[in-house]
Amino acid sequence: MISVVIPTLNAEATLVRTLGALVPAVVEGLIKEVIIVDGGSEDATLEIAESTGCTVLHADAGRGLQLWQGCKAAKGDWLMILHADSLLGDGWMDHVRDHMKHFPLRAGYFRLAFDDPSWFASFWAEVVAFNSRWLAIPSGDHGLFLSRALYDAVGGYKDQVAFEDLSIDLALGRARLRPIPVSLTTNGERFRKGSWYLSLFGKAGGFVLYLLGFPPKPPVKTT
Repeated sequence: MISVVIPTLNAEATLVRTLGALVPAVVEGLIKEVIIVDGGSEDATLEIAESTGCTVLHADAGRGLQLWQGCKAAKGDWLMILHADSLLGDGWMDHVRDHMKHFPLRAGYFRLAFDDPSWFASFWAEVVAFNSRWLAIPSGDHGLFLSRALYDAVGGYKDQVAFEDLSIDLALGRARLRPIPVSLTTNGERFRKGSWYLSLFGKAGGFVLYLLGFPPKPPVKTT
């Protein structure tokens, strides 16, 4: 019933863990397929995906394009969007079934956590929790779970270079978003790299510009 769509790019370090949490649902028949949309990995990502029975698609690097292509190819009545470094917590299947039964007209997102003990990781988790709870704009790290009918009704993901998660959040609107009380733990390696602090604030600036109507610019290609 569920198609899982995961965009990847050199995700060998985390993909096995992410896929492992899905195995019980595949065995029970809750998950119909897992679609990996790869943006040109040069590590063992493709080998991992193929060896675990995932459907592998290829696309230019760019999460918006990858998600658009993966969701377009999905055959399930429900779509679950995950990042390649996200681990669903215990009991997620029961909560997802409950969402399917009682909230078919709404999209669900999970409770985000980072596997990093630093103060900045905790601070950022609070920031994104605020955004999801009060502004109704959960980030892509929260995951997304919605019916195919709802996905099509709001126009789905857009082929854009950034903020594809914000675009679909705004299309859904507060009334069609709800939290699913299951943790989704994301790799905190980003917080162990000093440059990430600057990139987070740079992304925050781009976020504000996007909300003001300035579309993100594609990266400049060099030869």
